[in-house]
Amino acid sequence: MHDKEQKPFLDIDKVEQEIKTIVAKGVMVPAPFHKLLQNMYKQIGIRFLLRDTKEIAIVITMMVILMVSIVVNGHERPNSTSSFYGMIMCISPILYGLLSLLPFFNSKTNGTFEVEMTSKYNLYQLAAFRMLVFSVFCFLLNTIWVLSMAVKFSSIHFVQAFMISTTSLLLFSLLFLYVLTNLKTMFTKLAVMMGWMGINVLLLMIDSAFYHQLLVAIPWYLYGIIIILTPYLYVKKLKEFILLHKRRGVIHYVNG
Repeated sequence: MHDKEQKPFLDIDKVEQEIKTIVAKGVMVPAPFHKLLQNMYKQIGIRFLLRDTKEIAIVITMMVILMVSIVVNGHERPNSTSSFYGMIMCISPILYGLLSLLPFFNSKTNGTFEVEMTSKYNLYQLAAFRMLVFSVFCFLLNTIWVLSMAVKFSSIHFVQAFMISTTSLLLFSLLFLYVLTNLKTMFTKLAVMMGWMGINVLLLMIDSAFYHQLLVAIPWYLYGIIIILTPYLYVKKLKEFILLHKRRGVIHYVNG
């Protein structure tokens, strides 16, 4: 009777290393956020990413006219609290919302929504890129606007107006992104922007002085926390938004 061959013991360290190698090859690590945007820019081009240039130009022109008219035709009321801060809170994110809605509105009206959702970079991913560009542009435009108002009107302090405008834009941008992620219909997208405007207009109509005092009473450090924290959450959510819609197909959106 032959002796049983003695089998060597497994090398635990080697086994663990092999497992890590297999897992590393099988799991796709998401590319950094800036790499995702860079790839979209290189493969598609800025002309297609920022399409609808005619509509974009019209919307921007209308908003600039509104901002200029407020600066030129606005009047301070002696011995009373102005409503400028409330107007800044209301108007600051409107341009961003309109520009962000354009690709969805045009795709629905042109009947190309389902086709665009089957592309390598679908409608939602392109919208995410545009939203980032538009948020930066709107921030710069709002800053110029509130600076112009602070120069003309003595009741407006630039730092206060800047914080209100930036906070309004950032909070709305983050809210709008969450709506795009969880609610797909055009009605809900429009409802968010109309709701934001409606609440602010209502507060201005009911008691503009109270709304002014409320915005001024918020501590500067709280505005600062929002301005610092919100961009981080916005970029993080934007990356999740791109990756989420990269994995989904058109079937999920046909009835959206």
